[in-house]
Amino acid sequence: MPVQISAVKALMHFWDPSYRCFTFRDIVMTPTLEEYAKILSFLNDPYKVYFRKRIESTAAVVAKLLHLDQVDRYRTSNGGFKWKMIENKLKTDKEKGKLGEERYRIIGFAIFGLILFPSEAVGIISIEAANAFLEFEETKNNPTSVILAETFLSLNHCRLHGKGVMRCCIPLLFMWIVSHLEASKEVFNNFWWFNMRPLELVLTEEWNDLDEKAWVEKYRELPQSNFRWKAP
Repeated sequence: MPVQISAVKALMHFWDPSYRCFTFRDIVMTPTLEEYAKILSFLNDPYKVYFRKRIESTAAVVAKLLHLDQVDRYRTSNGGFKWKMIENKLKTDKEKGKLGEERYRIIGFAIFGLILFPSEAVGIISIEAANAFLEFEETKNNPTSVILAETFLSLNHCRLHGKGVMRCCIPLLFMWIVSHLEASKEVFNNFWWFNMRPLELVLTEEWNDLDEKAWVEKYRELPQSNFRWKAP
């Protein structure tokens, strides 16, 4: 589902760093572990505390899992990984018929490094994201708690400093807020819509033309009657 950046920027205006919640008039809400776990669909227990492991041989292990020859070609000066280089290798191997099971790990590596744990630099997978990916590969620990914590830290930083880059899973935050907004079309109550990506349809048909100012007004004037306390 495409993210409307204007909706996310507008949402930032309502974040209260002291209480870690969004305040829309008399409505106070915050993303919960249960909601994030449901959207992410990780199978394991989301309540298990996630501890980041420092893996000294990260580059070597990643190279082995993803079948990267001469791994230094794929790395930045600060230790991150250049996704474009890895993507090009994926395309080349596909054209040559050399793709194996590592293609699924490459896709997982991209999801962890570019979406779930994005770095400040576009197209770069940080060493921290690589560590999180390797730990998931090894233990299958559910990373939902650390994704949510990263979201709170990022929101707090941007609000307190009045600037900065959101280093968290933006698509997840966006999906969370729009799933709580009531639409004129009751797509969630109709079985036949289930396989037709209802949120994307609502965004396209009702909210596609809203800019940041319009989203701010939408959030500010959000009465309880137009708000879903439980995301469908």
